[in-house]
Amino acid sequence: MTTLSPFPTLETAVTPATAVIGIGTAVPALRVPQSEVLDFILKRFALGDGARELYRRSMRGDAIQFRHFALDSLEECLEPDLNKVNARFERAAVELSARSLSRAMDAAGVPARSIDFVAAATCTGYLCPGLSAYIVERAGLRSDVRMADVVGMGCGAALPTLEQASNFVRTNPGSTAAVVCTEICSAAIYSNEEPGIIVSNAIFADGSAALILRSAGSGSGGATLPRVRAFATETRPEWRDTLRFRSDGGRLKNVLDRTVPEHAGEALAAVTSRLLLNAGLEKGDVSRWVMHAGGSRVLDEAERALDLRAGELASARAVLRDYGNMSSPTVLFVLAESLAAPAEAGSLAVMASFGAGFSAHAALLEF
Repeated sequence: MTTLSPFPTLETAVTPATAVIGIGTAVPALRVPQSEVLDFILKRFALGDGARELYRRSMRGDAIQFRHFALDSLEECLEPDLNKVNARFERAAVELSARSLSRAMDAAGVPARSIDFVAAATCTGYLCPGLSAYIVERAGLRSDVRMADVVGMGCGAALPTLEQASNFVRTNPGSTAAVVCTEICSAAIYSNEEPGIIVSNAIFADGSAALILRSAGSGSGGATLPRVRAFATETRPEWRDTLRFRSDGGRLKNVLDRTVPEHAGEALAAVTSRLLLNAGLEKGDVSRWVMHAGGSRVLDEAERALDLRAGELASARAVLRDYGNMSSPTVLFVLAESLAAPAEAGSLAVMASFGAGFSAHAALLEF
């Protein structure tokens, strides 16, 4: 792992901690086997022989077996009318956000009127007012709820969004905050023969995840849920153009360079080193790893860069297999998956993601 010096201006730990008291996830109804997505692309996209072979290679194997899409059918992803595409993004993002938040509130045992702050993240479409305002309406939150929208951070946005909610709870004792991360990646499907576009079309899917937070000690959703102790971020601007969105003819066009897995591994190792160093910990103190399931090669590189044992990213691989890469909510799906295994009291976890910037983010969790 990369060795870093701590920043003297940063706290060595978040004090007091904030507690996750509920988690909820939601996906669209259309669940498509990866083999059917490949068949559709090969039949309906205008492709040369090289592009067709790259699609086959990218979608071969069982790393991703199913994906969910906010579509009536796969044919809808060919819609040329951008107004209809944007309307579908808005409709699906709001509906999925409300559903994941409702499930998180039910899990936490808190009513909608108890939410004091909501932080929402999305990057696969543009809304003004932001997604948070729609969530307030659809979820029945109070009219005086405080809001924040986190935009432009791509797949890594869940951790910065969680940090905003955690900061609110820490500075407003007794308050309850919600985190909602929702992406409709199918609204950003773009058809051409660029390798990055092909890989993007082969892995991304739609979904939403939500967390409910309170101050640690003010009531929890159960012993299996963690407390959030600290955050760290590592940004490499020199890699910015390897992972981002561009606008092409009014459509969002994903830029995904072949160097992304290696860059992800390096950035995740750096941010994890900083997180643990600032907290006075070593890698051996961490008992579980909650990693953004960005793709099979990304997870391979994360294992290598972090020097993890085989199986330590099993929860991330399970989410990738069953859902694909849903961008920002993915790491929260991995958190939910990892919580199926009981944790010892006092054990530690690192939750980490990466995305546009090029940035990696991490949080220290304690059970």
